[in-house]
Amino acid sequence: MKTYFKISLTLLISLMISCSGDDNSNSEDNISNQILQGQVFGNDFTALGGKAFDSGEDISVNITNIAADCESSVLDYDLEISTYVTPEVGVYEGINVVFNKDGEAPLNYLDSIVEVTSLTDTEITVKIKAVSSSENTIEGIFTVPYCK
Repeated sequence: MKTYFKISLTLLISLMISCSGDDNSNSEDNISNQILQGQVFGNDFTALGGKAFDSGEDISVNITNIAADCESSVLDYDLEISTYVTPEVGVYEGINVVFNKDGEAPLNYLDSIVEVTSLTDTEITVKIKAVSSSENTIEGIFTVPYCK
């Protein structure tokens, strides 16, 4: 009987330990540390440029797949990912990430995770995970200039 109890207890503890990491499947720990990439309106997307700027009390972060900086206009981006974040380092869940393609209506995905990992007077680094559909999915990390 003692052996049966020990085996049962060992299996129960093993099960609890193996499942404990699955509780936060959408947490910031699961956002890739690779460069921001994915699909935007079915097109391959890898972040290459963009810019961030003040928008009221928030920061508008705009990332595109072409070389772009503070001198660029976000209206000229063919493909773009954009979001608004609080101007401080932290993790924000349930954030709207907008998938943009020139000539298409923007697609808002309201259940995204955005982490501001670094914020200075000249640049902002964000990790984003937004999986709306197979045609609109983005994940990774990217730094854009903070234009004031």
